[in-house]
Amino acid sequence: MRITAVTIRVFRIPLRQTVASATLTLTHRELILVTLESEAGPIGTGWATTPGVGALAARALIDNYLLPLLIGQDARHHERIWQRLWTHCHFAGSGGLTTLALAPIDVALWDAKARAAGEPLHRLLGGSRSEVPVYASAINIHLTQDELLAQVEGHLLQGYAAFKLKVGRANAEEDLERCRAVRALIGPDRELLLDANQKWTPAEAVQRCRMLAETRPGFIEEPSLSDDVGGHALIRAQGGIPVALGERLGNRFEFWNYVRAEAVDVLQPCPWKVGGITEWLRIAALGACANRPVSPHGALELTAHLAAALPNCTAVENIFGFGLAEIGATTVPLPVRNGRMTLGEAPGHGVIFDGPALREYEVV
Repeated sequence: MRITAVTIRVFRIPLRQTVASATLTLTHRELILVTLESEAGPIGTGWATTPGVGALAARALIDNYLLPLLIGQDARHHERIWQRLWTHCHFAGSGGLTTLALAPIDVALWDAKARAAGEPLHRLLGGSRSEVPVYASAINIHLTQDELLAQVEGHLLQGYAAFKLKVGRANAEEDLERCRAVRALIGPDRELLLDANQKWTPAEAVQRCRMLAETRPGFIEEPSLSDDVGGHALIRAQGGIPVALGERLGNRFEFWNYVRAEAVDVLQPCPWKVGGITEWLRIAALGACANRPVSPHGALELTAHLAAALPNCTAVENIFGFGLAEIGATTVPLPVRNGRMTLGEAPGHGVIFDGPALREYEVV
């Protein structure tokens, strides 16, 4: 399992349609693909995606600083490798670009370990269950209310029982009206989740949450700037809705700052942002110690394995339009049936990328 070569490729893939949240307009998805090789050939594949920023910088970081530290290492020693790479680049940042570059490498290491063991990743990581609940998530603040309801109705027909919608419109009454309409459509027993994408100041967020609380959201995600721990503590204490966050946090220490400040109810680590599976597992353990549920952010093809491995993980997010099959990176669609995903038995993470289809989007 000695690593003899590492291949890094970057792709910039247009979305089928432009979508918008309260703070971002998205037109592309970036994909960083890493393949580890030994003398016997390829042993593991890892990937990370971005909403259109950072992939080229991550590749440069890998090429110029991390690659020399990988060659010759035993791919089974993921803890040793992760700590070595993270420490080496710590001056450039303990999260952000550093962990974005680490993520596809770490995923490839775990894929190599699982494939060598002949086990699917979810079983190698813990095997808590083989099926996970999935919630319907869409970037939909730009839709009219009628379009929004049609979208949610489509997800209802697919069997989903939990739905996340974007809030953060300039008019607070519009947000409330849209949430009321969705609650009426899905009924009292299904789960409504909200995401503000860091739109508000803490004071604004408290006001907005108090308004929206009547629709009984399961959580409000990123109501304010993710750097502001104290602001989220205020929102959690006074807003009346459980607070979820984590997609912008870069390591276990940032999550711990939120937990110890009583500023978060649901942890949402993204494997791309925290440097891959190794750090993600540490954050999930932190959540278990603090009695906080973990609801992984995005990356369903990978996070389904992570959620299936551990008992304190709740539903996994399916962001419609962002799946690997939906952007053309793989030909295998997600096996989500009636709001649940059953994990397969293929060794490793089981994702096979479609090289010919990706070629036209490669950035060299």
